[in-house]
Amino acid sequence: MRTHLLPAALLATLPALAACLDATHDEQVQALGGEAPGVAPGPNHRPGQPCLVCHGSEGPAKSSFSVAGTVSAVEKESTPAVGATVQIEDIDGFVFLSPTNMAGNFYVLSTQWQPTFPIQMQVSLGPVTTQMLTHVGREGSCATCHQGTAGPASPGPVYVATNSQQLLGDGGTGR
Repeated sequence: MRTHLLPAALLATLPALAACLDATHDEQVQALGGEAPGVAPGPNHRPGQPCLVCHGSEGPAKSSFSVAGTVSAVEKESTPAVGATVQIEDIDGFVFLSPTNMAGNFYVLSTQWQPTFPIQMQVSLGPVTTQMLTHVGREGSCATCHQGTAGPASPGPVYVATNSQQLLGDGGTGR
């Protein structure tokens, strides 16, 4: 009888062992580096990084997100879009609104909503609303695509306005 229990117990631990041995995920987490000096882990940390690397189903963060990212106020500037609203609409027509925080970060907890991909996104701040021109096919972490500067490998960071005057409501005319 003992010989039958041992293999069953061993088989039961294999999924847990496999989760601990995901070298690719471990490398992705390590590649993010340490926390920025003076910024504690929490909602305002790591702006611009692919949130779901740590906040996905494999952890190591305790909270799990279905969609998350960072929004800058103006193109080619690092000022966060504080208080913006990110609208996410899934293929079933369900819409979820998520506010950005002091770092420009937004997130949807996995317990709040699991969108059916593909999803469409737009962000609004003051008088400006910017619609993402393509859909998001399957990855809920914006920085998986939106990283660094715009170029062949990335559309660049997510932003609301092309210039600061747009956020003032004059459409960028300076009037």
